[in-house]
Amino acid sequence: MKFRVLRGNHAEGTYPEGHPWAGRAIVYHINEIVDSNSNLSRFNNPGPLGPKFQRIYDPNLPATDKIGLGLQEAKKVEQALAQNDGNGNPSFAPPIDNSQNNFLESMTVEELRKLAEEEEIDLPVKGTKAEIIKSIRAVYA
Repeated sequence: MKFRVLRGNHAEGTYPEGHPWAGRAIVYHINEIVDSNSNLSRFNNPGPLGPKFQRIYDPNLPATDKIGLGLQEAKKVEQALAQNDGNGNPSFAPPIDNSQNNFLESMTVEELRKLAEEEEIDLPVKGTKAEIIKSIRAVYA
């Protein structure tokens, strides 16, 4: 049986094995359609808020594909997290924007060398501060 959620939300089943959210409850929200083995209309209590579920009799109206939507959302989250892995990975690090501030100039040579080491940037062995800054900026140019 199919039901439209009219208020609140409803959990029905879990995401299948192999899905990024495997084992988590599938939650349907307002206006989503649940394909349920249970008669959800039994949860429709009289009161000021009205019924929670509306029975759908149209066989051509598909249930909401929560598994597919969940997979798309999980992929979006994974891509967003991959943009900055939190480890200072230079392939994901945003470019240094020197037009807004000159924070490299405010750093000491020791701090610049530490930054270059963390970002795996090769520096001249006995380079001046200006040469070190130039080397760091060249990586992000």
